[in-house]
Amino acid sequence: MNRKQGSRVERMWSVLGVAVLLAAMPALAQKTTATIRVELSSSSGTTTGTTVAAVNTDNGASAKGTLRADGSYLLTGLAPGEYVITATVPGGKEVDRSVTLQVGQTVDLKINLEEEVALDLGQGETLVVQGKTTESSTAEVATNVSREEIENLPQGNRNFLNFAALAPGVRLSNDEFKKNYSSGALDASNTNVFVDGVSLKNNVIEGGVVGQDSSRGNPFPQLAVSGFRVISQNYKAEYEQASGAIISAITRSGGNEFHGDLFLSYQNKNLAARNYFDVQRGSLERPDLLRSQFGAAIGGPIVKDKLQFFASYEGNIQDRSNLVSMGNPTEENRSRFGEFEGRFTSPFREHLGFGKLTWRPAGNQTVDLSASLRRETDIRSFGNLVAFEGAENVRNNVLTASARHQLRLDSLTNEATLQYLDSQFNPTSSNPGLIGRDYTGVIRLGGRDTTQDIRQRAFTLRNDLTFANFEWAGQHVVKTGAKVSFQKYQIERSLFGNPVFRYREDSANNLSYDFPFEASYGVGDPLMAANNTQFGVYAQDDWEIARRLTVNVGLRWDVETHPLNNDYVTPDDVRAAVEELARLVEPTNGPDFFRVDNYITDGHQRPIFLGAVQPRLGVAFDVQDNGRTVLFAGAGRYYDRTLFNTAVDEQLRLRYQVRSFQFSQDGTPRNGQPTIAWRPEYLSKEGLDTLINQGVAPAPEIYLLENDTKPQFSDQFSAGVRQQVGPINTSVTLTYIHSQNGVGFYPANRRSTGTRDFIPTPGGFGNVIISVDDRTSSYKGLQVSAEKRYSNELSKWGIQWGASVAYTLGYARERGSTFNFDYPTVKDSPWAPTATDERHRLVLSGIVGLPLEFKLSTLITLGSGLPYNISDASNGFGSPDFVFRPNGGRADGFIQFSQVDLRLAKDFTISEGQKISAFAECFNLFNAKNFGGYDGFIPPSAEPANPKFGEPSSLVGPPRNFQFGMGYSF
Repeated sequence: MNRKQGSRVERMWSVLGVAVLLAAMPALAQKTTATIRVELSSSSGTTTGTTVAAVNTDNGASAKGTLRADGSYLLTGLAPGEYVITATVPGGKEVDRSVTLQVGQTVDLKINLEEEVALDLGQGETLVVQGKTTESSTAEVATNVSREEIENLPQGNRNFLNFAALAPGVRLSNDEFKKNYSSGALDASNTNVFVDGVSLKNNVIEGGVVGQDSSRGNPFPQLAVSGFRVISQNYKAEYEQASGAIISAITRSGGNEFHGDLFLSYQNKNLAARNYFDVQRGSLERPDLLRSQFGAAIGGPIVKDKLQFFASYEGNIQDRSNLVSMGNPTEENRSRFGEFEGRFTSPFREHLGFGKLTWRPAGNQTVDLSASLRRETDIRSFGNLVAFEGAENVRNNVLTASARHQLRLDSLTNEATLQYLDSQFNPTSSNPGLIGRDYTGVIRLGGRDTTQDIRQRAFTLRNDLTFANFEWAGQHVVKTGAKVSFQKYQIERSLFGNPVFRYREDSANNLSYDFPFEASYGVGDPLMAANNTQFGVYAQDDWEIARRLTVNVGLRWDVETHPLNNDYVTPDDVRAAVEELARLVEPTNGPDFFRVDNYITDGHQRPIFLGAVQPRLGVAFDVQDNGRTVLFAGAGRYYDRTLFNTAVDEQLRLRYQVRSFQFSQDGTPRNGQPTIAWRPEYLSKEGLDTLINQGVAPAPEIYLLENDTKPQFSDQFSAGVRQQVGPINTSVTLTYIHSQNGVGFYPANRRSTGTRDFIPTPGGFGNVIISVDDRTSSYKGLQVSAEKRYSNELSKWGIQWGASVAYTLGYARERGSTFNFDYPTVKDSPWAPTATDERHRLVLSGIVGLPLEFKLSTLITLGSGLPYNISDASNGFGSPDFVFRPNGGRADGFIQFSQVDLRLAKDFTISEGQKISAFAECFNLFNAKNFGGYDGFIPPSAEPANPKFGEPSSLVGPPRNFQFGMGYSF
């Protein structure tokens, strides 16, 4: 976006912000609750004296409807679940409707009292009317996932985030060690997940959700999840710290009857097909595989209608095996390294727990106390060229606790919440005492070089106040809210704390396996910690201007006191070095290439960013005033945050310095660079410490953060239509998202004439890596969905069934990446497809009840595939001949990803309320080969063509495999 276009966009948002301030009153936040609007009618035109109430059929919680000026009744702050809505007319006659609410929904019910009471069932008798639950007053682009779908759709790893794929525009990662989700042209870090209103946002490292950056585990016990809502666009002002999609999940609660669940699932290597590439290599051995998942949940009353409890536990035991196989397996290499080859077990263990108490001290008050625990260990990071002794143990621990108090006072509802979050990501070396030895291209021996301990702790206070009956030029449901969160971040990263010595055989440079040619070793203080306070306030108004027209108007403002090393002071030697460097690069690169004054700070050049003002506007129009045809549109600005990890290297790389040592047999220079004559005593930490004390090792690299770094945000626009056809709800949405202020890095000591034309940094430092917030992305999409909830409607024989379809046509592009070494600056990078740019994606699900208590379900995913990078050296490797085209290649064929999963379950009823179930699941039923890891290298034209160009090297989905299990519920 050029400056002129940017100013137009800013003016547009300024006008919208003023409109919000003038029009908006605060509105009902529904991270964890739902709303019912009841419209009563009669031919006489009067409903005077009627009362409306809702009673939760599970736990007995009740709420009284607020009579509004237009004669309708509003029931707000309802926990999702099944309710009986009772309209009582003068004289005692009642009309009841049974309604199931899902998280975040606003459901409209229309009741004609005169018609239904005229049936004259007798004094005090009840007529139950099953009503369709439609949404006609929101512009949110959202998909609800029910408990029925969570329990019955096939899945292998019990991660409830898997079902976010049922929402168009949302993608799940196919990486076994990064079980997260993303949307639009943004990655997982731009998403957020709320569980019972508790934000699980990772403010420190990648992943979006704490614990999901580098894990094959699950963020939360699935038995404890009652349902969730995926909002890909137009979420209201109550939602925070996300510029991509939002997931809001709610947990199960205890009721007035005891209920419980047990389950066990099992899979081993004999239930999985062999990997395609293992077969191609001639390996007939099946790799070890054991996956056993088990869990239990129980809930019930402690005091009926007053105090209930719920508790759950899930365990996940997995044993995989990784193959260690050397490269260049000559006879000499086999005799030297053969003992390190083979298959070795990679064990994973996870324990998930959740507990909840629900107390109703009075009819208008509810108190929820809950806590969750996640503990996992994973022995991994070995295989291929890395020997088993180079494994690491990845520990992942998350603890959350929450206390929530809800108070109803007629038309007012107040929710006060105290939350605590403690997350730890702690990968450590399994063999920290073994010096690393990397025989380049052959095998890597010794212990892992790096350990990390990354923690995030947060105490958060939040209060939300809802006004359910406010009239001014129409009806309003208005809400204000505020939060303050006290955050503490800690990163302890010992990069190359265990040194690595690298070897290679290169007779031209007089190198052999007799001594290393290079070593990397880190020394110093590896700990960085900071405190940060986050403030957020918002206002939201659901304004019914007329019976069929609702405007959702919101405004949010977020502030952080210390998000990015704000009080950092640039050391004098670094200041002198980079100021001199700026003078050296300016003649060839120009003054804008490295604006050095914007990187040097005395602790006062990084003010708190106050510009995170986020206006949000949505419109919904009920065409026929019956909820069946709804036109909607929305626009909004959504600020995320820059991860704390982005800023730590500026200080950490100086406090903890990674040194590189160049060795030779006799100390002669190599490739124009000085070397150190090798001695056997250098093969240790103590030996390298001696060299550092002698001043032989070079100084570290310099990382600099741009002083005016702003948090990333996205501008979102959408328009569409929702149409109900009988029991089927459909929607078609056009979307556009433009994101700015993404952070990227590039070397400042490089001439813009070429990617390898570096200038030596003054002061003896290594490269100077600087940040800019110039990364941008855009997304254009068409999203189509259709859904029928599980019921016997549209069934000739009364069979219950449900199905959903989610289709996405998307174009996701970006300019720049995290590290930009192929173009002079981020702004010089070309617009290119993102790594998640899949043109077409279709997800279908279905559940059908069969005779004899059988149930069949399926989840089908079809996709046109992801792009891969092209490295074009056809004109040579020099500058500017070598061309890197990010995500410039695509595989041939329309459908590149295809996975059909099936689940068949059978219930055995023991007695009323008790049953045993058995199930079998098949994943990738047709054993589709979903390829990835495509080779995109084009060699110089004078050399033979690359025979593997465009060929895959890995699978991005599992081969066909089966899983069996059983359960018990009461």
